[in-house]
Amino acid sequence: MSATLLPDIFQTARLHARRMDETDFSFIAAMHADERLMATMGGTRTDSASRRYLLQNVEHWAEQGYGMYVLVDRASGALAGRAGLKRTQSRGRDEVEVAYAFLPASWGKGYATEIAQALLSLGFKRLSVEALAAVALEENTASCRVLEKCGMRQIGGAGEGGAGKRRYEIRRAEWPLPEADAAAGQRR
Repeated sequence: MSATLLPDIFQTARLHARRMDETDFSFIAAMHADERLMATMGGTRTDSASRRYLLQNVEHWAEQGYGMYVLVDRASGALAGRAGLKRTQSRGRDEVEVAYAFLPASWGKGYATEIAQALLSLGFKRLSVEALAAVALEENTASCRVLEKCGMRQIGGAGEGGAGKRRYEIRRAEWPLPEADAAAGQRR
């Protein structure tokens, strides 16, 4: 078991993030069944695939000390999406990837930029990494724009099997910590 490197909960100006756990299955399964949402992520998933996803993320927290969060709109209390940092293998090396997904009712509100900035800040402050990565489908122009607004630059496709995907990266030296913290409205 790894030491916890990221907080179990944190807040941005408009979102409350809490560590994903096994009680979140219904929410994750509903997200994975939402055709509009999952069209931005490669297609819907079955309940068994959602269960595997959830258990892998719970295990990731235990092994890595960080992982995925469930996101709640602070004003309404409504579940909005999920986001976090996860260790992945890409281009033959370990990377830490920023990941997020929001229910369609939460689209167009700036939440993705807000949580991505907060995650980049947490990642660079608390993890021993020189760069953070992200992947978006080419046709998901909104997500590509979010990553670019956060200072990430496109570095190519996602690698093997990554046709139709864009890879992004930002290096520690490129991350503007004070401005990003203020923009994210982060509180701990």
